[in-house]
Amino acid sequence: MPDPTLSVSLLLPEEAPLYQAVRHETFRPTINKILYAREPSQKTLDSVAAKTSDEIRTKGVLYLKCVDSATGAVVAGAKWRYMGHLSPSGAPLPRTLDEVKKELELPPPYEESDPAVFNAIFGLFAQNKLETMGTRPYYVLDTLVTHPEHHRRGAGGLLVKWGCDRADELGVEAFLEASLMGEPLYRRFGFVPVKEVGIDLRKFGGDEEMRFILMRRPAKGERA
Repeated sequence: MPDPTLSVSLLLPEEAPLYQAVRHETFRPTINKILYAREPSQKTLDSVAAKTSDEIRTKGVLYLKCVDSATGAVVAGAKWRYMGHLSPSGAPLPRTLDEVKKELELPPPYEESDPAVFNAIFGLFAQNKLETMGTRPYYVLDTLVTHPEHHRRGAGGLLVKWGCDRADELGVEAFLEASLMGEPLYRRFGFVPVKEVGIDLRKFGGDEEMRFILMRRPAKGERA
């Protein structure tokens, strides 16, 4: 059961730096090896927060925060997006192939990134997302982060459940790229593995291969 002091709500644009700080500490031992070839500057970290704020204000991206009511601290967060259109009545509609390809265009690397590593992993994710989900409408969990000091309190589950509930309300699928460690959490919420992919950082001067599992959660009407 989740810690009863934890609650989930939408992140406000001005709270983006709080989310960014949790994201950076969560990714420091893992994903940051892909995002950054060296420790990012404060300028880069500020730009990540500014992008988050802009996506909340202008692009309808659903950033979440998980707050500990005992301290008021943001201990975890998530980024969910709806990938599709809605009819005038609110029914989910697919996008065109051109719209999907535009959505999956690679973001620019950060100043501290190794462009080859950055483009390799994001290109791999984009290709597999297109192959797996096509033009169908769905929710995607782009990011799930819990501050290392607050693991095993149930924050991640609360944030995953929030997006799964939105997908069920709309009657659409959900998709994510899971770490090997994160797979059991997502299975609990109905995600099933589709494909395992990886990037060998040793080819770029690193010391390990990072593996990810593409996972799809069938729409509510498709699940047994």
